[in-house]
Amino acid sequence: MAENNKIEKTKKFSLIELIMVIMLVGIVFTLIIPLREDKLNLKKLEEAVYNMQVIARADVKFKEDPANGYYIFEHTVVKLDEKGEYIGEDLLFIGDELKKTDDKFLFDYAVTDTTVTATSNLNFGKKGASIYYYLPNGPWGVRNDNISESIFDPNWLP
Repeated sequence: MAENNKIEKTKKFSLIELIMVIMLVGIVFTLIIPLREDKLNLKKLEEAVYNMQVIARADVKFKEDPANGYYIFEHTVVKLDEKGEYIGEDLLFIGDELKKTDDKFLFDYAVTDTTVTATSNLNFGKKGASIYYYLPNGPWGVRNDNISESIFDPNWLP
């Protein structure tokens, strides 16, 4: 009789195959997590861009209205305290038009005679990063400091 020299394959993973699968999953996650974080920052930044455009339009309208008699060169549009409570004046009367996340602003906004500035607050997750918009038609910019440049990519701005 002839011997059966056939080797039967077991249906289990070897240790090397298991390590390879874990390594591939790890590589995929190291690529996906930073992309997701950038997408979340971009979504948060959309609030600031939209609100700054609303503020800029209202500011120009306020400046051109002869009924005002004068132009207020500097005023705070939205200011929040540490608890997230609204404490600032809204001299442009645009509080209802501004976009906010979960009834909290991610940025504090200030207007001068030439710029609108949005500065991230505690609701954003990191306080003190700023972007600015020159009135009335731009350009946009990121404040030249370590915090702002580490959070905001200037290519995100319109």
